[in-house]
Amino acid sequence: MRFQSVWFILLLFALPFLYRLVVNKKPASLPHPDLISKLGSRISQTTIKKRLPLYLRLAALVLLVLALMRLQYGYVADTSNRNGVDIMVALDVSTSMNAEDFKPDRITVAKDVLRNFIDGRPQDRVGLVIFSGKSYLQSPLTTDHNTVLNYLDQIHTGMIEDGTAIGMALATCVNRLKDSEAKTKIILLLTDGENNAGQIDPETAAKMAQALGIKIYSVGIGDPHGAPIKVKDPWGRWVYARNPDGSFFLTKMNEEGLRQISALSEGGYFMAGDENKLKEIFSEIDKREKTKFKVKDIFIYNEYFAWFAWPALLLLLLEWAYRRFYLRSLP
Repeated sequence: MRFQSVWFILLLFALPFLYRLVVNKKPASLPHPDLISKLGSRISQTTIKKRLPLYLRLAALVLLVLALMRLQYGYVADTSNRNGVDIMVALDVSTSMNAEDFKPDRITVAKDVLRNFIDGRPQDRVGLVIFSGKSYLQSPLTTDHNTVLNYLDQIHTGMIEDGTAIGMALATCVNRLKDSEAKTKIILLLTDGENNAGQIDPETAAKMAQALGIKIYSVGIGDPHGAPIKVKDPWGRWVYARNPDGSFFLTKMNEEGLRQISALSEGGYFMAGDENKLKEIFSEIDKREKTKFKVKDIFIYNEYFAWFAWPALLLLLLEWAYRRFYLRSLP
């Protein structure tokens, strides 16, 4: 809240001088002291009645000066991010993210590292997409990182039918970034598998990103040779998935495919075999995509001068009516 034309306040200092000029007159000769005591209250009442129009006018002038000062209330109107970085995170929530080559498992570590990464970029907009057999938007681009982190906390494997729809996840992210006015637009893809679901293949999605100036940073999570996967059996117990011959079923990652989509979009591919390596990768991405700028909020102000102008008009009308109908001299 502010006064746009605060210099009009100087007019308020002129009002006392105006009052003294109008009210103070040459003193008249005093009547006999005995008459003062008898007529004191009557004189006082008469004086108030005669001066009431002046008081009303002075009050109206004060309100008019406040109206000229233009009281305004502003709010942030610019929700775009023209100078910073817009980041869409695509997080794999397929069953294979339960693998325990990361402690306690891949999905938990990925969420923890993501949380620290988002906390370290308070001026950037961040959005969140999760995918497995299908792709879903969890949070649109926003600077309200607490909301994004709340969504991140609620994510777990098994939320979506199983599979790995990398192309669909990238396409969902591209759709959210296509209208962005940010100086830099990136997609962070975290997955431990290869594309085996969805209507859009990763290469097509990467070409879409390239055409729009969006970089894709692909992060492969897990041992490249594979790791056992925890799944729930029909009785709700956690067991390791097995092949028909009884051997452990191991995850499979398409490193070449991830490297290709990152190269198409001029981003980067990283392989994280453990938690420390994953932290180093995100630290490297954080350094690459830093944009320093001064935040300048754009405000739109609503005018509230009418709060003073209308009461001032009412007081002037009241003064006119008082003079016209109450103080007029009878013939």
